[in-house]
Amino acid sequence: MKISWSCSVLLLGLCAVIGQGHADEQGAPIKVTLCDLAEHPEQYAGKMVAVRASEMGKDFWIEDFTNKPCSAYTPVIVVYPDQIKPAPGFDLVRDDTFNKFFEEVRKGRYVEATYEGRFDVAYVWRDHKRIGVGSDKGYGKKHRYGARVVLRRISDVVSRPRYVL
Repeated sequence: MKISWSCSVLLLGLCAVIGQGHADEQGAPIKVTLCDLAEHPEQYAGKMVAVRASEMGKDFWIEDFTNKPCSAYTPVIVVYPDQIKPAPGFDLVRDDTFNKFFEEVRKGRYVEATYEGRFDVAYVWRDHKRIGVGSDKGYGKKHRYGARVVLRRISDVVSRPRYVL
């Protein structure tokens, strides 16, 4: 069966559009807050998100200090793609912003950034009760984190000195 040249071009164009749409789905994360993730975890589970937060502690967990009321909470740890099985299908971008982030953290500065990656959730806290959302027990040591962001990229890094009172 012969396919005409114009039909071939049309099919290739259609495939490119469909492929680009799929790439955009994976490439454009949903902008959320940590509160959004805790209040509606099922809505974001398994999806690419971009969340603005502060780096906290040596476990690489993140927190939001906006002091806005939130009806739910879950501690979130950040992990690299090569730390999980099965592999997430994307790699960590280790660019200048990534390097700047860790340089500032090593200096002991307060560092805020946008964390982009896949959101996985096991549980959230609501009304002082632990509510299971996913099939996992939790993440990190002793499963103490209810959610994780499998990191693809760090952006918008801002740092300032830590103030000791």
